[in-house]
Amino acid sequence: MVTGYIFTAFLIILGLAVMRLGSIHFKKFKEGKTKIKSKLSGKLSFLILFLIIIGLIVYSVNDLLFN
Repeated sequence: MVTGYIFTAFLIILGLAVMRLGSIHFKKFKEGKTKIKSKLSGKLSFLILFLIIIGLIVYSVNDLLFN
């Protein structure tokens, strides 16, 4: 039971850290300091990573609130 809470808290903290790093990267991109290659594979991998992160955050919050 306690292990489940620790795991869920770890997922939330990890998700928040990834979102923070993503916001820093987006800010640098807007300032023109970061170049992004326009390859479809790069966009697809970013989309998959983003969906996994959002899914983990939703799963963690749902588990904490409704169990």
